[in-house]
Amino acid sequence: MDQVTDATRTVELVRLLDESAARARAAERPDLAEKLVLSKRRLASGAWNVLVAGEFKRGKSTVLNALLGVPVCGSDPVAHTAVPTVVRYGATAEAWVRAEGPWETVPSEHLPSEHLPSEHLPSEGAAVERTPAEPAPVPIDVRAAADHALRGTDDSGNPLRTVEIALPRELLRDGLVLLDTPGIGGGFAAAGAAAAMRALSLADGVIVVTDASQELTAAEVEFLRHAASVCPNVLCVMTKTDLYPQWRRILDLDRAHLRDAGIQAELVAVSAPLRELALDTGDPALLAESGFPVLVDRIGAQLLARRAERARQQAAAAVHGALRQLSDALSTEHPALTEPDQRAETLRRVEDRRRRALAVSGAQASRWLNTVNDRFADIQARVDLDLAEACRRLEAEAGKRIKESDPTRDWPEITPWLQRRTNQELTDVHTRLLALIDEAAGEVSAVFDAGAGDVGAVARGAGGPADGLTLSRLDGRGAGKLEVGMQAARGWSLSSSVVTTLLVTTLHPGFLIALPITAVLGTAFAAKAVGGYRTGRLDAARGEASRAVAAYLGQSRADAARAAADLIRHSRGRVRDYFLDQSAELTASVRQEQQAAERAAYADRQAAQTRTDQARTEVAEVSQLLARAELLAGSGSVR
Repeated sequence: MDQVTDATRTVELVRLLDESAARARAAERPDLAEKLVLSKRRLASGAWNVLVAGEFKRGKSTVLNALLGVPVCGSDPVAHTAVPTVVRYGATAEAWVRAEGPWETVPSEHLPSEHLPSEHLPSEGAAVERTPAEPAPVPIDVRAAADHALRGTDDSGNPLRTVEIALPRELLRDGLVLLDTPGIGGGFAAAGAAAAMRALSLADGVIVVTDASQELTAAEVEFLRHAASVCPNVLCVMTKTDLYPQWRRILDLDRAHLRDAGIQAELVAVSAPLRELALDTGDPALLAESGFPVLVDRIGAQLLARRAERARQQAAAAVHGALRQLSDALSTEHPALTEPDQRAETLRRVEDRRRRALAVSGAQASRWLNTVNDRFADIQARVDLDLAEACRRLEAEAGKRIKESDPTRDWPEITPWLQRRTNQELTDVHTRLLALIDEAAGEVSAVFDAGAGDVGAVARGAGGPADGLTLSRLDGRGAGKLEVGMQAARGWSLSSSVVTTLLVTTLHPGFLIALPITAVLGTAFAAKAVGGYRTGRLDAARGEASRAVAAYLGQSRADAARAAADLIRHSRGRVRDYFLDQSAELTASVRQEQQAAERAAYADRQAAQTRTDQARTEVAEVSQLLARAELLAGSGSVR
């Protein structure tokens, strides 16, 4: 088994999930069976969200079009991508545009599935949350998708939020979701770099695109360094090798820059025109020269392989948890069947455990629920404070620099400096936010596990079942954090969190009007604003520059605060729903144990013997399933 391929391991896990679900149904645990079915669904087609990022006019959209074999992303020699384009798998080619929607208050149980994970839908009566009201996507011709992405508006001139496309492509079949993003010019000195970093931190992977016209600039290396720090799966692509004969020298220089910067990312050179020509002529040598076969292989080996391994780990954990609950019921039933004189004591212990389990989901639930609310309220307060302190620090630094300079002359230098410093500070705040969410999930998990641990197990309380019913490998596993913490933060879909945070880059023409304060820091605008004071009114120019800085920092803080609040609200709900599910499973498990113990206590001798033999057979089946699950979980690793 150690030498099995990832594909074979996935097939074995699918078979194991099916058999474990059947075992759960036979044990009258449809809730566990449904959970295993959901795990199987995620294993087969879980989304893996990859952003395609880079500076303007580097060929991001062209690379995606060549990769997909159809021009669905906006590509133009002059115009640039105005809104994100999301491309996922579909049985037929379809496209939609989604307009910007107003903010309104709706019950969280009515939220669309892209706002809440399907496996953790809120229970009835869930709290009301403020969330963007999603207008229904409007179908469009797939051939018009690229034009909409470039314009950023629908046919009526309304600003768009996203262009969404479904294509029947093998590359996308396993769950890969690609997002073509608006360009970021100037690295961390770009106006939208902080928003791009927030988006990258919530994605599963990123493809950073440069081109062969020149070696990586300092701004690109800086962007790559930050991207690698917030997103663990980074792949670099160098385009336009057909246009520049010296591309191999540029490729070597770029790889050296990556090594010198300590960036662990492979760089692949490609040519979109060569790929298109190779597909038209059927020339395999030309296709190999285009570099796209290597790019497809790297996407599969480095990006999708990690998604598959994570899905396998989650599936194995789901099997493990389900089998533990089934074994607890069998272990509880055994003494009631084989030890008639201990039946009263067994029933007493079962009843005691039932009360403890109900307490975890009832009265004691307030402990971990309060921990969820308190910790995430603390996180919100901490982020607000961090943003306020960062803006005060930036305003002081900018004020000092303005005071020591002549804004009418030095503003073109102050602008990129301020944007770089602002992006650095906001990215640091966001990184600390993700760490705080992970810590909060760990604290909630500890509180929940403490309450669940008090429930105990009837069989362990009685000294353990007979040798034939011992499943010691199932012991010692608490609720864990496999699907909470950072997974809660990063579990948000591209069509919600990532797109929302990218929209504050002000690249969209509609947003240049909606957010005029941000546009104040545009070099041309700001230079014009202070240019009228060149006639000796230096103090007035400095005052105007200070007001422009304050306005920019205020808008940047508001954008970052809104994105942080959205992320905190989403993560709080995901963590809460995860442990609500765990609590419900614990209650159902104990209820089943009680029913099994009561049936055994009142069974006659012949029926008890028959059931004992059946239970031994069931334990053998559970033991075999568990052994297979642990073998599969232990044989895989993320490469």
